[in-house]
Amino acid sequence: MGSHRTARAVIAAAVVTAITAAVVLIMGFAWRGAGAGRAQVSYNAVDMRAQMLDNGDLRITQTFDYRLESRGTPWRQMFQQYTLSSDRLTTISDISVTDLTTGRTYTQDNTVHSPGSYGNAGWDSECAGRWYIADITQSQSHPDPFDPELDALTATAVGEPAQTKDVEIGWNIPSTRSGKSMRFELAMTWHGVATAYDDVVALEWEPFSALNSTPAARVTGTFAFPKGISESNSWAWLHTGAASETTRLDDGSLQFTVTDLPGGEYINVVVMAERQPTSAVSREQAGRMKQRILEQERREARIASNARQREARGRLIIWLIPAVLALLLVVGALIGAKRACAQGRRHTEALEYWREPPDMSPAAAAALITDVMPGIQGSRDDWQMTSTLLSLVTKGAVAIYPGSAAGYRGLDLSRADCVSIGQLIASDPRREADAAGMCTLVIMPRVYTDRAGLQLCRSESALLDVLLRASERIGLPVFDFGQMQAALKDWRQGYAWLRGFEDACNAEYQALHATVPVGVGARMLGGAAMIASWLTAFIYTAAVGQIALALVISLPLLFAATFAAQVSPRQAFTAQGEAYADQVGGLMRYMEDFSAFGDRGVFDTVLWGRYMVYAAAFGISDKLMEQMERAYPQLADPEWANVHASNDGLVYWSARRRAMRARGGAFGMHGMHAGGSFSSMVSNSFSSVGATIRDAMPQSSSSGSRSGSRSSGGGGSFRSGGFKGHSGGSGGGRGGAR
Repeated sequence: MGSHRTARAVIAAAVVTAITAAVVLIMGFAWRGAGAGRAQVSYNAVDMRAQMLDNGDLRITQTFDYRLESRGTPWRQMFQQYTLSSDRLTTISDISVTDLTTGRTYTQDNTVHSPGSYGNAGWDSECAGRWYIADITQSQSHPDPFDPELDALTATAVGEPAQTKDVEIGWNIPSTRSGKSMRFELAMTWHGVATAYDDVVALEWEPFSALNSTPAARVTGTFAFPKGISESNSWAWLHTGAASETTRLDDGSLQFTVTDLPGGEYINVVVMAERQPTSAVSREQAGRMKQRILEQERREARIASNARQREARGRLIIWLIPAVLALLLVVGALIGAKRACAQGRRHTEALEYWREPPDMSPAAAAALITDVMPGIQGSRDDWQMTSTLLSLVTKGAVAIYPGSAAGYRGLDLSRADCVSIGQLIASDPRREADAAGMCTLVIMPRVYTDRAGLQLCRSESALLDVLLRASERIGLPVFDFGQMQAALKDWRQGYAWLRGFEDACNAEYQALHATVPVGVGARMLGGAAMIASWLTAFIYTAAVGQIALALVISLPLLFAATFAAQVSPRQAFTAQGEAYADQVGGLMRYMEDFSAFGDRGVFDTVLWGRYMVYAAAFGISDKLMEQMERAYPQLADPEWANVHASNDGLVYWSARRRAMRARGGAFGMHGMHAGGSFSSMVSNSFSSVGATIRDAMPQSSSSGSRSGSRSSGGGGSFRSGGFKGHSGGSGGGRGGAR
């Protein structure tokens, strides 16, 4: 019994958890899709490489993987905008644009064409495949020409009043409605970026500024120093508020990865290298800067780390409170379920077999057997009604004959005997065919004259009342189940009479005092834990976007909560109930194994009639008939049945079933018939969760670990990822499409 309940509980928990997991995944994809869908243009990925030259310039190669959503007008122009400043970026030259999707190299155009001034055909033939650079300081809609040499700014020292210009590098693409992936390479040289001090050469490179509105799912980059610079004599820091990782290589190069860069978030790379005697950097400034930059970066890293710890601890509290609540409820539910299972466990060894009808009504036996053997299949309500009807037959209150009522016109079935009716049916193929599909019920005269002498129990009396009401509506005491069904179809009061039968069945079962309720607390706690687990899954997935937390915290808690609620038994047997349980369980096993007993004795139709009643109550009428045929092969002989089984209609008609090829009626005469990808989503989520947990640790606990970076002798980054330091480096890049 316990194993059946446990198996059902595991299956139920698995189904609920699987459904919830599917909802979590759908919500996760929807959340990510909604996040990506806020911008009509976004980057699937951006990869960039900056090579610092001996003269302090930067050779930059950037690869943009655009995603363009459909809109009212086609997309025609990509652009990147930068800010020139005389103290950190004087001009941009050596520009090239390549469409990596098609392999086409774009050519320069000295004219900036407005995408809205052309039709598709005119734009594609006259403008597409060209790039431009323009001065947008005064107006983006009416840009001025820009010549990288003639319009370059004159370099000034850091700290002196600086001149600035905003420039735009754009390229015209063929008219495009939408695109999931369009890859372009932009290569260029930035001039006058570095400043040489007495002890170091320093620069800041800002490929994305806080003004950039185009989000990126992933940004990777490499900053490489000139030859002669290594990890031991250089330093590099990544400033960003997005999730990031950095690595310093042996040659001093800084590699970084930024995940889920939103619009409005900057990426600023700060680098510093010891000045070499052969330095050719054009911008020079007196003074020693190494210690000042180191102290500034330490201070900003410390401030960012403290802020990150506060935010991370706050997030952990938000994550943990609902999880701890759900966990406490789950633990309580499991403890309650364990206690309920202990209460529901049989305390006495069950009887193997019981050979007599149990000391209870068939309806009560049908209810009790579902508690004794919860794994059996079938409807308790059907068993109660069928067994009670058959009990009325064995007590002489009603009789049942195969065939429709129309086939018995002119016959007084209240006085008929089974043998004569059986011979009548066998003599006429039409009657035999009719007998195969219907049964006729006869209310015996004794019901009207001596009902008390029938000694009916409450459920039998209630069902008899239903039959009497049906008889009154039909107008005859003889009717088949088809007539009864038609008569009761529009019987508005019929529900009340049937409810009276159900109430009688329940009352008889309750009168046994066989069970007491258990596990109420476990089920309540389990239900509350399920609700709490669902809430945590919703919070983790929809509110904070952490699908990983829902998968590793909410779903296991939900499984345990559902299991606890389902495995807990609802009833436990009393001492008296265990005796009753022995009777019904033992009788059921006895009837299922009856043919194996050699001491079964002479065939007793009265006893077998009651066996058939309780077999119907247990839902094993077919099994009982198989056992009876094996034990008494003579039942297959119609002549033997006429002599030895004619005094009990149930046994007789069951014995004649093969010859008649009959089926059960409306009350079930059992025995009358022969026989963004998921991987990346989860990976990113887990990475973010891990970073939050690490960031919540005190500095003293985490300072010894630098996951993702190499120890850097005399330099390197202070941590394995970027931190929210200052922005405003050279370039201040911001991009998009129109």
